[in-house]
Amino acid sequence: MANIRPLNEDLQKSAAELGEVPSRLEEDLAALKEWIKQQPHLRANTDDQFLVAFLRGCKYSLEKAKAKIDKFYTLKSKFPDVFSATNVDDAKFRELIRLGIWLYLPTPLNENGPRICIMRNGLHSSDKYSGEEVLQMFHAQQEIMILEDDYATINGIVFIGDFEKATLAHFFQVTPSLSKKMTVFAEEAIPLRPKASHFVNTPMGFETIFNIIKPMLSAKQQSRLFVHGNKMDSLIQQVPLKYLPKEYGGENGSLDEISKEWEQKLDKYREYFKKNAEYGTDEKLRPGKAIDFNSIFGIDGSFRKLDVD
Repeated sequence: MANIRPLNEDLQKSAAELGEVPSRLEEDLAALKEWIKQQPHLRANTDDQFLVAFLRGCKYSLEKAKAKIDKFYTLKSKFPDVFSATNVDDAKFRELIRLGIWLYLPTPLNENGPRICIMRNGLHSSDKYSGEEVLQMFHAQQEIMILEDDYATINGIVFIGDFEKATLAHFFQVTPSLSKKMTVFAEEAIPLRPKASHFVNTPMGFETIFNIIKPMLSAKQQSRLFVHGNKMDSLIQQVPLKYLPKEYGGENGSLDEISKEWEQKLDKYREYFKKNAEYGTDEKLRPGKAIDFNSIFGIDGSFRKLDVD
């Protein structure tokens, strides 16, 4: 029997729309585990709860789930400074968590829809923390969501980026090379489907960065980007006020309290992330043609347009 959390009635209906058949779930997970076992280059977590997130994130296409798992560990191995946290007790890592830059709100959109994630760019010192360090912290949070949030893995994520405190120095941290890594990981590796991305309190210069990143995304994801400028009313038309946190005038939790909860989560997942050091890929053992990272990510910070579905 598959060792995964039972779903409530709403989530069962949503999972069924993705192609989840409870009577077949154990068979689907076994097929993924057998495939992982046969890959000489791949060392992956095979816990049921972890793997079912990839099945749900790929709408139960086994081939897409295999490709996403492979890319997930490939990018973690190639760029650990961005994607692979193993020591959540690192002082700077903890400091970044306490700042509450990226936080997931307790109530999903419309009570049973996508999980809402809010990112407050500019809370960290760009002199003290690199863009890679901030993203490594965020990707650790994403991995925890994969493991424990069924709303996120089944219904996806609605992202809100608040740039009220962002400076040019923060924007300069998002180099073309780092942008490319972010977009490839988001579209090809992480099993959390972005349903919409909203940007508010955007300062002068935002459009320059936005126009660098946007062409890297698939047409579908480009259509889900919304820039609201300084118009909170525009955001509220798509994310009703009650689903925003108290600091924004809403009812969906306190960001300070949520930030403290995330630090406690790190204590809970300390050993999990230590064990993550055992997982990854060895490109020398990969069957067939080796991955040409330069053709994907460019050289010396250059980048090429993504060609993804």
